[in-house]
Amino acid sequence: MSDIIMPALGMAQDTGKLVKWLKAPGDPVTTGDPLFEVETDKSVMEVEAQADGFLTQVSASDGDDVPVGQVIAVIGDTADNAVAPAQTTPDPVSDPAPAPLPTPAPEPVVKAAPAPGRSAAVAAPAGGRILASPKARRLAREEGLVLADLSAHGVPMPYHVGDLEVLRRAATSPGQPVVMAATRQITARCPQHGVHKFIDWMQTEGDISVSAQAIFTSFAAAALRAATERNEIVIQQADGDGRSLRLRNPDFTRLSAPAHETDDTADLELHDLTDGFLTSLRLGDANLPTLGIGADGDSYLITFEFNGAHLDDDQAIAFVTGFARRLADPLYHLV
Repeated sequence: MSDIIMPALGMAQDTGKLVKWLKAPGDPVTTGDPLFEVETDKSVMEVEAQADGFLTQVSASDGDDVPVGQVIAVIGDTADNAVAPAQTTPDPVSDPAPAPLPTPAPEPVVKAAPAPGRSAAVAAPAGGRILASPKARRLAREEGLVLADLSAHGVPMPYHVGDLEVLRRAATSPGQPVVMAATRQITARCPQHGVHKFIDWMQTEGDISVSAQAIFTSFAAAALRAATERNEIVIQQADGDGRSLRLRNPDFTRLSAPAHETDDTADLELHDLTDGFLTSLRLGDANLPTLGIGADGDSYLITFEFNGAHLDDDQAIAFVTGFARRLADPLYHLV
């Protein structure tokens, strides 16, 4: 058996909102299957199964705020204990008031198909619940934007910060169709052995400590520089405390030294998922090209999201290929 817990997602948080189960109690699951969606301050992320078996002992429902680290289900060897969370039912009362007459169900909202890399659209009827990240809600309130209006533009829920640009453009060009660049996704896999061997070699031969994250950041900058021929590269990453850092030209800095921090606009957002439960990202915001590095057995899983406003397809393919090659053989690319 394997416990399924509410992950911290690498951020300083006490709880996580379980947006939606993607498997039902009793369903068979295999390692890597998406199990449920969790809402973070930026997006909704999928959490994948870490074992084979059956989804059982489900103790949290869609929409629940669950403490980080709490067991919310179990992947069991059989489906014998496949129970759904209990639903609260009202206590009976004497002489209940007459039930209100049912109102006609609102017409369903037909939404455009989501861009590649985005979860299937979740349509909310008029007056229904709107799924959006906390950051998107906060910015919408501050700017006086109505999240519900995104449905009319074919934007699928859950809504992210990047979706607010649709409302901004609609406000400046009323009556005109709003066209957003479609998000594209490229995935790759490469062995972890090269990075581990390089870190051990640096420690043994030079008594120099190098972190895998420093290697990821440096190689991402070098690969993006080679693919786009830019002179300056700024990588945005999150440190261990959930603080966002922007690092200028980390490929020009020694791996054992701290990279130069900057307030300049980032060219790439990097997520190191190798120490957590997540193996890949599908954020769909596309505010920045987004690189996720997860771990699966002896391999790194690389996920890259971008759109045509960031890079063309050839540049994106060259970037992911170059990044994976560097991870596979760090010593060759650093000497």
